[in-house]
Amino acid sequence: MISWNVRGYDPRKRLVVKNLMRKWKCDVVCLQETKIASMNRQLVCSLWGCPYVDWAVLKADQIAGSILIIWDKRVLNKVEVLVGTFSVSRIPWCCFGDFNIVRFPSECRGETRSALAMEKFSEFIEDLNLIDLPLEGGSYTWSSGTDQPAMSRIDRALVSLDWEDHFPDVIQRILPHPISDHSPILLEAWGMAKGKSPFRFENMWLKTEEFLDKVQSWWNHHSFVERQKNQLMEELKSLDAKEGELGLSDREKSHRVNLRSQVEHLLSLEEISWRQKSRMLCITEGDNNTKFFHRMANSYRRYNHLRALEVDGVVFEEESEVSNQVVQFYKNLYKESEGWRPFVEEEILQVVSDMEGDKAPGPDGFTMAFYQHCWKVVEKDVLAVFEEVFHHCKFEKSLNATFLVLIPKKNDASDIRDFQPISLVGSVYKILAKVLANRLRMVLNQLISETQNSFVAKGKVGFLESFVNLILKRPTIM
Repeated sequence: MISWNVRGYDPRKRLVVKNLMRKWKCDVVCLQETKIASMNRQLVCSLWGCPYVDWAVLKADQIAGSILIIWDKRVLNKVEVLVGTFSVSRIPWCCFGDFNIVRFPSECRGETRSALAMEKFSEFIEDLNLIDLPLEGGSYTWSSGTDQPAMSRIDRALVSLDWEDHFPDVIQRILPHPISDHSPILLEAWGMAKGKSPFRFENMWLKTEEFLDKVQSWWNHHSFVERQKNQLMEELKSLDAKEGELGLSDREKSHRVNLRSQVEHLLSLEEISWRQKSRMLCITEGDNNTKFFHRMANSYRRYNHLRALEVDGVVFEEESEVSNQVVQFYKNLYKESEGWRPFVEEEILQVVSDMEGDKAPGPDGFTMAFYQHCWKVVEKDVLAVFEEVFHHCKFEKSLNATFLVLIPKKNDASDIRDFQPISLVGSVYKILAKVLANRLRMVLNQLISETQNSFVAKGKVGFLESFVNLILKRPTIM
């Protein structure tokens, strides 16, 4: 969807807007301040350039105002058009346009003081539980166009929590504005570009009956929670409908009780899954916060979304170019320069037990919770890796593969140095590094001088793990 204050709609602007809309290929366009006294199909079609068009218009007052909303009838159907004052109810809401006010002094160039109008606007957003989506592509949506322009962010999109539930991964970004002093605002659902989705172990699977037996038999059987839940909900719906018309037999009533129990169980599994994705580990399972976890995960995806990247003064926007530049940058940055006793199961198992089960997995997709619950199944293979390291001082190269994730250090990060690189290593590599770090801890005092020892002790765990990672082979960055 696009929202744009075009500040008039003369023939010259009409041609520009039509060409831009053909390029943008949007499903919904809202144009404000068209200043057209009356709108007709001929005018709308001259703009949309497609026969599958419908529209609604708020007429201009004299020569001011007028709002035109156009949409593709193949995507949206008009139910009703209402003009008035509304409260944000439980139905999904999306409010966008020129609000003619900013929220914070930082949204107005050169402004340092907060005004009462700013505070009231923020209160309005918070009271209605609206989400003020981050703005990509720039800081301001309006410019006076003078030599020393006044600039501010007075155009924006606000969405309700229910709207975000319907349209995940939504982003808001600025588009070029060859006409008007306002920038068009693009609101795009599923707009966060993603690479190939790797395998991810779901901790909710640990709650599945006979899970260990399924792991033992190479995980030949697993039913996805969402599909099961939908099937059960359809059965419940059918039984509820039948009860209202014909009534239910004792057998059907018993079956409905069983169905409800199964749905409740699946919902608890879904909560565990979203808790893992949201990283809100301080909230315990069973709090029935699935929607909250879902929104936290969406918030993290928006915050970490990387649309463009600047490397050595050059801006890269294509997804493949951004990926290549990130890999090359850190390959160059981390180029390497040029009493041992057997491992025992107790020290390895202790490391596995002490690790956080919900932490983000690496390329293999397995969380530590998997190893903690299935140790008897996997211990033979894990111990074999440690045996190889002990006897041959090497291990399978694929175990050293690493996901490099860029976490922004500040809002609106664009330069590659504005990001903090986080390495997500494979689970077996992580176990090996922890075991070696524990061994190194016992001899650390012999390696570090007394003058440095207190400094290292403050961050001993992180220091040891970093030191071990430098000793191990250079990771394969993915």
